[in-house]
Amino acid sequence: MKFFVLFLFLSQHSFSSTKVAVVKMMRGKVEALSLGKSTPLKVDDWVEEGAVVKTAEKSFAKLIFTDKSQMNVGPSSELKIEKFSEKEAGVIDVVKGKIRSQVTKDYLQMKDQEKSKLFIKTKNAVMGVRGTDFMITTNGQNTATVLFEGQVVFNYLPEQGSLSSEKLEEIVDRGVMIKPGEFSVVEVDRPQPTVPAVLNVEQRETLESNVNFETKAPPVQDSTPPTIVPEGLTGQSVSNTSETIKSEFSEVASIEAPKTEVSDDAKGFVDGDKVRPANGSLVHFDSGTIIPPAADSVFDPNTNSFIASASNGTVSSDGSFVPPANVEITNDGKILVVVPTGGSSEPKVVQIEKPAVTVQAAAVSLTQAVAIVTEVVTNSPAVEAPQTQASTQSTARSPSSVPIPVISNSALQQMATSPSSVSFNPTSPNPVQASQPSAQFATFSTSSTFGSNVTNTVSGGMNQTNSVIEDTRTNGRLDISVSKPKPDTN
Repeated sequence: MKFFVLFLFLSQHSFSSTKVAVVKMMRGKVEALSLGKSTPLKVDDWVEEGAVVKTAEKSFAKLIFTDKSQMNVGPSSELKIEKFSEKEAGVIDVVKGKIRSQVTKDYLQMKDQEKSKLFIKTKNAVMGVRGTDFMITTNGQNTATVLFEGQVVFNYLPEQGSLSSEKLEEIVDRGVMIKPGEFSVVEVDRPQPTVPAVLNVEQRETLESNVNFETKAPPVQDSTPPTIVPEGLTGQSVSNTSETIKSEFSEVASIEAPKTEVSDDAKGFVDGDKVRPANGSLVHFDSGTIIPPAADSVFDPNTNSFIASASNGTVSSDGSFVPPANVEITNDGKILVVVPTGGSSEPKVVQIEKPAVTVQAAAVSLTQAVAIVTEVVTNSPAVEAPQTQASTQSTARSPSSVPIPVISNSALQQMATSPSSVSFNPTSPNPVQASQPSAQFATFSTSSTFGSNVTNTVSGGMNQTNSVIEDTRTNGRLDISVSKPKPDTN
C-alpha cells in the first residue's frame, strides 16, 4: 500500500508541468490544450509549459510570461509553448496565425549576449530573438515577420520536430539579420528568407500601434475643405491676379528638379534563390504575399524607400493589406480577380500570377489587372470562366470542381499593350483563336496548367501576314507561343 501511494505521488509529480504564462487580457474564445485536455481560458488563468494556446476568429489573448515578457496571440491562431525558462532560451512553435511579442529587457540580460534569448518556430522558418518588439505570421506554408524594435535573426527551417537550442541557434546563425522597420518572408517553395527590406511606412506604423490586434473603425472625415485664408479676410483680397500666377509659375517651371538615383537595393532584385523585395513593399501577412510598389510610386531618397500609390492596394485601420476593388487574396496566397457579370449571375473568377517583388516600369498594377481582365473576359464571346461562390471574405470561397484559370504576368502585359489582339477562352474545345487583326504584331508566349479538360488561352492577334500560333499540350498543360514567320529567302 505504501509503495502504491509513493508510486502515485511520483507519477503525479513527474507529469506535472511548470506554469510559465498568465492570461492578462483576452476577447472572444481562447482555449488551452494540455495532456490531451482542452480548457477554456479566462483572465488570470495560468498556461503551462508544453500547452497549446488556440484563439477563435475575432479572438485574442495577451500572455505575460514569468520573466515579464509579453506575447499577444492574434485571431485564428495557434501556438505551442515548447519550452520557456528564465535561465535559457525559450522555444515557441507558431502553428498558424500571428503573434506579437514584446520581450523584456531583463530577459535580454542573459549571460551570452551573442545568442538568441527566445526562438519562434513555424513549419518552415525559425527566428532567433535578439530584440524586443516584433510580429510573426504564418499560414502553415509561408512565414512573414516585421521588426519594430531591437534585432532578430530569421531563417528557413529545413527540419521539423523537437530541436535543441544549440541546433536552432546553428540554423539561426546562417539566417538574415532584420533591423527595425524591415520585413522578411520565407516561402514554401524557396529555401531561404527574402533579404530584409523596408516595409511600407504606413503599414509598419499602423501595425506597430495595433499591439492587441484590434479592428479599428476608420476615422470620420470632415467634409469641409480646409482653407488657407486668414480669418477676417476674403479669398479675393488675398488672391493673385492671373498675370502674377503665370509669372511665378514660369519661374518655378524653369528650375530643374534634382535627379534622384535609386539604388538597386531599393528597387529590389532577384538573383537565383536570393530575393530582395523593393523598399516600401506592402505585405499580405495572412498569406505572406509581397505586394511591391507599383510603377507609379514615388521614391523618397530620405528613407531610401518608395511611397506606394493606391494602384496596388492600401492599408486598413488595423494594418492589414487591402487589395483594390474586385481583387481578393486568399489565405494560401492566390490572387483572384472577380469579374462582375450583372444580374443574378455568379461573378467570373480569374487567378493572376503574383507580381514580381521588384519595382518594374513595365509591371501591371493590381488596379490595371482588374481593368484588363474585366475588359477581356467581358468582351470575349461565349466565354464562361469557372465560377466559385462569391464572398466578401476571400477565405470563404468554396472549392470549385472546375479549376480557376491563371493568367501570367507576361500575358497581362500583352493584354495591357494590345487588348484587341487577345482572346480569352478557358473552356473552348478549340482554345487557340485569332481575334481582331492588330496593326503591329506583338510577340509573346505564356503557359498555364489546369486539368486535362480546362484550358486558359491568352493568344496574340494575327496581322495581315501569315503569323503562326502554336498550341502544344502536354498532360493538361497548354503552352502557347506566338511568332512572326521568317521572311522568304527563296
